[in-house]
Amino acid sequence: MSPTIYADQPAEELPAVRAGRLPDRYAYRMQDVLLERLAPLLVEGVRILDVGAGRSPTIPPEDRPAGCIYVGTDISAQELDSAPPGAYDQTVVQDISASPGELRDFDLILTWQVLEHVPNLAAALANLGSALRPGGVLLAQTSGSYAAFAVLARVMPHKLRVWAMARFLGHKEEQKFPTHFDRCTEKAIRSMLAGWSSVEIVTHYRGAPYFSMWGPLRRLYLLYEDAIARRDAVNLGTHYLIIARR
Repeated sequence: MSPTIYADQPAEELPAVRAGRLPDRYAYRMQDVLLERLAPLLVEGVRILDVGAGRSPTIPPEDRPAGCIYVGTDISAQELDSAPPGAYDQTVVQDISASPGELRDFDLILTWQVLEHVPNLAAALANLGSALRPGGVLLAQTSGSYAAFAVLARVMPHKLRVWAMARFLGHKEEQKFPTHFDRCTEKAIRSMLAGWSSVEIVTHYRGAPYFSMWGPLRRLYLLYEDAIARRDAVNLGTHYLIIARR
């Protein structure tokens, strides 16, 4: 499950930015970068596939254009069944890393913070490409394999990671699913999308909230993150927004 993205909401980290505890790159929401790229694609009659959103469709119904066909797919039937009425025009229970199945001829595929959960990213991207019509667009955000929090997640048992995020960061345990971070780097993603007609990847350096439980730890982490952000060390990015056209 990924959260529904609503426009015109301030970044949660904005008070910490104004107080000088976080750098300026935390003053905006990563969701707003996606919404900026999404806006010109929301044309009348667009066919959208929302991958992995489950009970919370990425785009709320009131923000969809006239005639939009909005299909939700998720590996969990329970998640899709928990969506509010009108969330989707159609739902399909599908493991996108296994096969595109019946999913075909979409103008736009959306997936927000889902691809880090798939065990085979190359297969998932290939299947998403098969579900797009020629000229269709994939708009996807994923966490990076070499983000500090991702490295920690790979060495911690899943149950321990979920407990720690609930205990120290206030996350909801039922919203945390196993992660793989399979080849989620700028270089690897570009390689996997080499056959597409165009690929753009926006790299974010935004991992400080994972270390907010103790001020000295967050400051130490930010020294590292500031350094990689200045170097624009894209393969160490915390998150990637992928804009790829078939």
